[in-house]
Amino acid sequence: MKGVVVCPQPRAADVGAEVLQRGGNAFDAAVATAFAQMVNDPFMCGIGGMGTLHYYRADAGHSGMIDFYNRAGARVRPDMWEKDCKGRTPISGYSLFDDYRSEIGYTSIMTPCTPAGLGLFHEQHGTLPWSDLIAPAIAQAEDGIVVTPHAASVWTRYWQPGIPDGMTRIRKTAECARVYLHPEGRFYEVGEVMRLPDYARTLDRLARGGWREFHHGSLGDEVARDLETNGSYVTRADIAAYQPDQGPPLEGSYRGYVVRSNPPPGSGATIIQMLQILEHFDLNQLNHSSERHIDLVARAMAAAHVDRNAYLGDPRFADVPTDMLISKARAMYWANRIENGDFWGNEELSPPSCTTHLCAMDDQGNAVSLTHTLGTASGVVTPGLGFNYNNSMKLFDPVPGRRNSMAPGKARTTGMVPTMLLKDGKPVLVAGAPGGSVIISATLQGILNIVDFGMSPVEAVTVPRIHCEGRGIHAEATIQRSVIEKLRSMGHQVFHSPHSFEPIMSRAHVISTIGGQMRGGSDPRGGAGVSYAW
Repeated sequence: MKGVVVCPQPRAADVGAEVLQRGGNAFDAAVATAFAQMVNDPFMCGIGGMGTLHYYRADAGHSGMIDFYNRAGARVRPDMWEKDCKGRTPISGYSLFDDYRSEIGYTSIMTPCTPAGLGLFHEQHGTLPWSDLIAPAIAQAEDGIVVTPHAASVWTRYWQPGIPDGMTRIRKTAECARVYLHPEGRFYEVGEVMRLPDYARTLDRLARGGWREFHHGSLGDEVARDLETNGSYVTRADIAAYQPDQGPPLEGSYRGYVVRSNPPPGSGATIIQMLQILEHFDLNQLNHSSERHIDLVARAMAAAHVDRNAYLGDPRFADVPTDMLISKARAMYWANRIENGDFWGNEELSPPSCTTHLCAMDDQGNAVSLTHTLGTASGVVTPGLGFNYNNSMKLFDPVPGRRNSMAPGKARTTGMVPTMLLKDGKPVLVAGAPGGSVIISATLQGILNIVDFGMSPVEAVTVPRIHCEGRGIHAEATIQRSVIEKLRSMGHQVFHSPHSFEPIMSRAHVISTIGGQMRGGSDPRGGAGVSYAW
């Protein structure tokens, strides 16, 4: 076997596997898959977005991060929205305004940076030509993509009070409506073909001109002209000056494995902390989805979220005590409190799943875990370019002086956690997920299911799942009612979903070589793609 690619979009996973089949490495496959994801799921990710990429390079025995987070434009002011904010959503804490300014439209956009992130990664680690890796996405955009249930659901699931529905989002700009609505003025339905010729031409410009065409070339000029003309806070200088962050991942341990994940403002410290808390308990002696198993995992999730809410931020603007968060002493502190029956939280709910993810591994031992996103998309499409922009401004705190308050050049916090477990210096488990803060819980349980319960990757991402950030435990319908009743008798507030695959849960993706065979698992809660190269 030459390798495997997993992601929510089956046709994008196929692209990555084909790259491996013709001699590319896992890094080439990741880049090609990511661009195909942008076409197959154009409201979840795209060249107007951001991401965080965790890689392991086998020939050097080296792990690294390339973080390409959106940063607020130079025209942002910390107090500019404070007086107009109507509060925050109960789910995810999105800022609310009567005019939806932080959610859709030009004012919701932060500096787009996906071309820089993927381009820099390819320059440093790719082996096949950049243009060859984008070519499959161009062909898919030209020929048209078959709308999947997962892609179609993106347009119909914006249900929170104060948040615009999918039709309002798409109609925010005339160009977005022209490109992404059916010619009859409705959403595309599952099974229909949606062609994106403008996006294909834009990707072709990026393929021929390289990633700098977006940040320094004529494509960037067009982007900036549209953004500046229509009231965005992002300037031409912001786009040109953007540089991804590079450095090592954070490192912890779990049951003899080295655990590596992304640094702040990503949530790698949070998942490391959860694992190190749970290391104090013998999960493998428990029945999966029993009340004791769920109780312990939920308490560990809640404890780590206490620290996440208190300390996580952009380290360029805030002092983030990362060493403390991932320390064994901090894990012991929380484990002792859990043993004493303590529980924490504010009963906040979880965000609906958004964003996308991919994992790739090849037969040389190279590996990639990449999460990238548009947020939930701004509904802005520059005339003739075909792609959507991010709406990351909604995740800032509109009140100045706080850890996640907005400021020029600042990145907002994110739940993304591209994670790897290593044994004897080599990755044996690659994991990650899309979906806001539920990313952390989905990735955590995927790891626990393999390491503690001996599951295959497919089992690990399929079995019953919970999510907890506070006093409420969100449990899927597949968790037995008797277990739910026992959890409630223990004092937990439990939201028992009617869905066997609960929509708010994130879509976990894993590749594992534990046991000797390389196998992939893609979450059936969304579009599930696992493609092997033989």
